Amino acid sequence: MAAKNTAAKTAQAEPAACTCSQFATDDGRTTGCAAETKRLFAPGHDAKLKSFLIRMGAEGTEVIRTLDGLASSADASTHAAKFAFGHMVAAGITRAEGKAAAKAEREAAKNDPAKKAAKKALQQAKQAMTQALDEAKTDAGERGYKLQVDEVKAKVGRWVRVGTVEGDTFTYTDAKGATKTTTNFRLV
Repeated sequence: MAAKNTAAKTAQAEPAACTCSQFATDDGRTTGCAAETKRLFAPGHDAKLKSFLIRMGAEGTEVIRTLDGLASSADASTHAAKFAFGHMVAAGITRAEGKAAAKAEREAAKNDPAKKAAKKALQQAKQAMTQALDEAKTDAGERGYKLQVDEVKAKVGRWVRVGTVEGDTFTYTDAKGATKTTTNFRLV
């Protein structure tokens, strides 16, 4: 019986090239794998193949699998369907295509001439308004109008506050730094 177990142990699979090394493109891009393993994939190389297939699928590049000297060309999703992670590759390709479309849309919006013209018109309008306001302040100062409201002291509740009075409202800053407005005050 011992001879059977010994023979079974010595008849284990010989190390072979990792499965991810079988994939390439026409222009020579590969996963870069040169590992040998007794399993289907070397540790972590299933993820390496998955990312390679997603990139090539997003680009729309045909992938060639060379197995035992036979080369078979297909799209990335077709090759990925033969593995357990095939659905992840299909989802990744869809997500990558969506990102590329969104990026193209952002670039088109960024280079939109109507948007640039509207932005320039808004900037010119702001400059014109600022210039008109400065001229109005200068004109008011020359005519003798007060440009700033005088601060006064008023009693609000039991506290005396410093603020400004406009009509029947008193605006002041409380002890915490918050600006308050009240109609219930008495000038001191």
